[in-house]
Amino acid sequence: MESAAPARQTGAIDKEVTMQRLEWSPLLETGVAEMDASHRALLQAIHATIDADDTSLPGRIAALLAALAADFAEEEAMMDQLHYPAAHEHRAAHRRLLAALQHALPVAQVDPDGARTLLERLPRWFLGHLSAMDLPLAVAYERTARPYAPPPGAQLRIELARLLQEQTI
Repeated sequence: MESAAPARQTGAIDKEVTMQRLEWSPLLETGVAEMDASHRALLQAIHATIDADDTSLPGRIAALLAALAADFAEEEAMMDQLHYPAAHEHRAAHRRLLAALQHALPVAQVDPDGARTLLERLPRWFLGHLSAMDLPLAVAYERTARPYAPPPGAQLRIELARLLQEQTI
């Protein structure tokens, strides 16, 4: 009889886990402290919303909408300050998510399970947005010579920075 596989201690992102629950780990860090703190809080808010009971679900969705809007406003201010070339696409991704959650709010009042179907996609959306949009923004932020401390083990972010550096040489 084989023993069960030991629990991972590395914080690796498992595909099955991302479909249900995405826990914060150093692999998700961008290296921009403000961004990382906000992302950590958002991930907790996403899971608290998914886990909410039917009666508190609409209130949790409203609170999540407010938290996301505040986070997105901070990222968009950063993009404006940097004259970030991909700002339009990044803003569009923010707007699409906010619109989807606005739709989920009234649905949650009459069909909580239907709203949860959308909400359960949020961890995967978060991971995709972080890797495709927020990491390049963090690299652009780094390039402005602002204080930056790379997170330990942030290989994806480090590799992206290296590739972008090669493209500009």
